[in-house]
Amino acid sequence: MQENKLTKEQQQKFMAFLNEYEKCRNLSKEEKENLIVQITSTTYIDLLCDWAFKHVFGHNKENLMLLLNDFLPEEIIDIEYDPNERDMLRGDDKQVIMDVICHTKDRKFIVEMQKCGSNEFRNRMLYYGAASLARQLNPGDSYDKLVPVYVICFMNFRLLHDTDQLVYRFQVREQDSCELYGQQLSIYLCELPRWVKPLEEAKTPIEEWFDILQNMSNFAEKPATISKRYDSIFDACQRGRLQVKELEQYFRAMITEREEKGIAAFYKEEGLREGFDLGKADGLAEGKAEGKAEGKAEVARALLKDGMTAEKVMAYTGLSKEEIEHLRQ
Repeated sequence: MQENKLTKEQQQKFMAFLNEYEKCRNLSKEEKENLIVQITSTTYIDLLCDWAFKHVFGHNKENLMLLLNDFLPEEIIDIEYDPNERDMLRGDDKQVIMDVICHTKDRKFIVEMQKCGSNEFRNRMLYYGAASLARQLNPGDSYDKLVPVYVICFMNFRLLHDTDQLVYRFQVREQDSCELYGQQLSIYLCELPRWVKPLEEAKTPIEEWFDILQNMSNFAEKPATISKRYDSIFDACQRGRLQVKELEQYFRAMITEREEKGIAAFYKEEGLREGFDLGKADGLAEGKAEGKAEGKAEVARALLKDGMTAEKVMAYTGLSKEEIEHLRQ
């Protein structure tokens, strides 16, 4: 971790930022100071943060192509960026703001980093892709002008699936024969917590990316095990290279995302409700008081699989250390 070199004026400004948020406002002065140090003193910025992801991939074609080419079936040799805010189709339509949008001559790409999940997440990704398709044609245009749209989302949470894999690739197919309807829309869900092995065990570029995206802000320096092909990513992530205004923007983004609902509330929404009194439960806090043992164990397994520490799982579920260790087996 690099030394925190904030000026007194900057320190005061960051304290003022914290006081704008209800949860942070109630922290002690020492807790606020520790939080400021935690965010502003890392060697590298946190790529799980929307602002940081856009900073590294939203302004550098080479970085973005390096990322996309490891996930997509066809190689990209050049891209052009598009505005990340799209006009509404109608006056009452939902505004669409995406992290990174780009295109080649024959494909369009929407690239998202999502730190927190919600029960409407799948619909949101579908809406993004459909919006990009709908905006391609002008009155009188032929439908053969439509080009494929790829929605690639990197997610710091897991959804419920029938299988356990790193990347889920969705397209429109015929129900019985699985015949592909066409290449018009592809949605890639890259669920980062599904990769939990040490970086030394990463074998494929996708596994390396999962580790880099999850752990960038935890690195004190670029690990020797990471290939030189990622040097530009590490260079772009150096916190010390941020301008004063950029550091302020990054800090605000990190604090804002801390305000969003946590992993426990998300799991409750996504269906891991067994053992909870749904009439009383409001998130995991009440769930741990009202839940049955089997419900707590189910939630604990999911949290452990997501990489949450045993201590935090104990706090969320009320299970003992011995019970947590038993669930790890």
